[in-house]
Amino acid sequence: MGFLKIGEKDRTGRQKRIEHTGRYLRASRTGGISLRAHTRVAGVNLTGNTRRGVRVSTRLAKNTQVALQNGRFILRGRYGSDAARINLSKSGVSVSTKTPVGAFNWVRPGRSSFKLGGVHVRGHKAAHLQGVYLLFAGLVALVGGLFKAVAALLGGILGGVQALVAWRERVRGERERLGLSAGEVAGVGEQIVRAQGVALDQEPQRDLFAGLLFVVTTLGRGRTVFDADAVGLQGADRGAGRALATDAAVAGQQLVRWLGEREADRSPRRILGLLHQLALAFRARAPQSARAEALLALDDACLAAGPRTILQEEMIDLLAEALGVDLVLEGER
Repeated sequence: MGFLKIGEKDRTGRQKRIEHTGRYLRASRTGGISLRAHTRVAGVNLTGNTRRGVRVSTRLAKNTQVALQNGRFILRGRYGSDAARINLSKSGVSVSTKTPVGAFNWVRPGRSSFKLGGVHVRGHKAAHLQGVYLLFAGLVALVGGLFKAVAALLGGILGGVQALVAWRERVRGERERLGLSAGEVAGVGEQIVRAQGVALDQEPQRDLFAGLLFVVTTLGRGRTVFDADAVGLQGADRGAGRALATDAAVAGQQLVRWLGEREADRSPRRILGLLHQLALAFRARAPQSARAEALLALDDACLAAGPRTILQEEMIDLLAEALGVDLVLEGER
């Protein structure tokens, strides 16, 4: 035990009341110095104190104690929680609230207590100190509540602005969509393939997929040279990945020649038409499960280089229709 309990903490973590409490000797700032002895006989507590006399006490019920001290009857009871504790005594009932620095009695303020730094104060002085503390705590809570309300308001405004921006971007994207259907581009694609004298439905499934990969990932971003790194094939360890990158590059050179050298020859309509013909040929060569896997793989390849372009959005929709695959968006299941 430290000297005068300095440095010792109570159950709430605060400095204990500064006093000395030995087995028989007690010394405190308010109680002075006194000798005391205590014993218990047949459930009755007997306490003798040189300053306060003799007290006989026992527990009448839970949290209720009765006592006789120097012939004076004492009744004491404590019930309820710290927020609203009911105190019972001979003079009646009162309600108090426990605070981090003591307790404030709402009915009889003179029975309040205040403890700070081990110094314990009771009576009206304690009530005044409790009032100051409660006022300060209320102001802190009010300011904290205002800050939280302002933060919530700003968060709501920011969320609303973000939602509005996202909505405007979505609307703008829908307006910028090319809106070219399979029927509108099919004829253009047939003309391109017919001019080359090639029967795409006789080409190997592997070569057709390589052509689709080139059109979607390269022409879909306005480029004419296949970049294996952009679709995640540059560092492929498996031979199949390296072979696919080579096939896509070779197919790309041929498809660019089919479209033509002029910029006008590589218009979205002509690119989508060529993609449509490749997809129809792939559909004729591949089973349903392979077509679905191919569509997902092509979509992943689009996203490997970043968000899809407007042309790539059209390509994915066109591919789903031409390959006979139903697109199920997340959340629509």
